[in-house]
Amino acid sequence: MKKASFSWRAFISLGLFASLVMLLVSGLVLFLAPPGRIANWTDWHILGLSKKEWQNQHTIFSIAFVLLSIFHLFSINWKAFWSYIAGKARAGISKPFELFSITFLALLLGFGTHLDLQPFRAVINFSEFLTESWEEPAKRPPAPHTERMTLREVSKRFATNKDPGSLQKLLEAKGITVRSLDQTLENIAEKNRTSAQKIYEMLDLPPTKSSGGGRGRGKNRNR
Repeated sequence: MKKASFSWRAFISLGLFASLVMLLVSGLVLFLAPPGRIANWTDWHILGLSKKEWQNQHTIFSIAFVLLSIFHLFSINWKAFWSYIAGKARAGISKPFELFSITFLALLLGFGTHLDLQPFRAVINFSEFLTESWEEPAKRPPAPHTERMTLREVSKRFATNKDPGSLQKLLEAKGITVRSLDQTLENIAEKNRTSAQKIYEMLDLPPTKSSGGGRGRGKNRNR
């Protein structure tokens, strides 16, 4: 019985399909995900991955898709590919209406999105609506990126009447392991399998009005 040889074409084709599926899934997750400041603060996860981890997956599979596409072109035969492209290009040029239509559509998508025109604005606004629906007052950090503050910084910013050491002892009394006063809330939370929000709540600090952070796009949303 003849032993089957490894098929690079099949390998590349299956890899392109797997990468495409992952890009679709991760793109949808990131489209619906909360802002980073909320995701990091509340330790938001979906399907076992945090927002940052989904972003990493999206980046790596994007690179994989590009590399596999390049290998796919070479596996077909470079000269044959360029001959095919040249033939199709000549056929496209011979059909000016179709060529003009796709060129116009590409420019419309690019400039329409850049200039924030409808219906592209509606799609982006819908994404922002879904994103900002996660921002309940109770889930907002007391200041932007509080999760990146160390216990020293938290003491200086939110508990001027308490020294950092007392905050560390308070956490340790509640079963939280703290290696140093220079650990961030995010790092402490990660090491103790909880969220930065819960670590902050354990500090029993005076209520602080949440700023909620700034908006990402910086455009006037009251149009």
